[in-house]
Amino acid sequence: MSLIVIFLVSASVLLFLEVLLPGGILGLLAAGCILAATVQTGLEYGWVEASLVFMASILLGLLLVLVEFRLFAKTRFGKRFFLTRTVEGGNRPAQVQVDLAGKRGITLTRLNPSGRVEIEGITYEAQARDGYLEAGVSVTVLSYDNFKLIIQKI
Repeated sequence: MSLIVIFLVSASVLLFLEVLLPGGILGLLAAGCILAATVQTGLEYGWVEASLVFMASILLGLLLVLVEFRLFAKTRFGKRFFLTRTVEGGNRPAQVQVDLAGKRGITLTRLNPSGRVEIEGITYEAQARDGYLEAGVSVTVLSYDNFKLIIQKI
């Protein structure tokens, strides 16, 4: 009987920690403890009692998680673990403009065949049509494809 209680208490602690430190491993260990308690109950008392232990432990686990999300999240200690603000953000507009074709620039990094170039003081992702280019090479823009400039050595 004491082994069954140890497994169920361990499952409860692991479920509590899984909510605080998500990742799945603690939840899997908690599920293993519940299964071990069920098997031990089946061996000691019978499989009808084991199924009752299994169902009760699942319901108590769900209740524990619900209480943790509802009550623990409002405590001073719980507020450190739960998000209270939304993350604001947006996406930047595309830097590449259609009128860059024919413009000249310089490679900032080695293009093998992709890298960074600077054109009129703005840095862009680029792909060299010529293949490999060292940094500091003068280039001209041929076109634009898949968010990259297609460039060629001058």
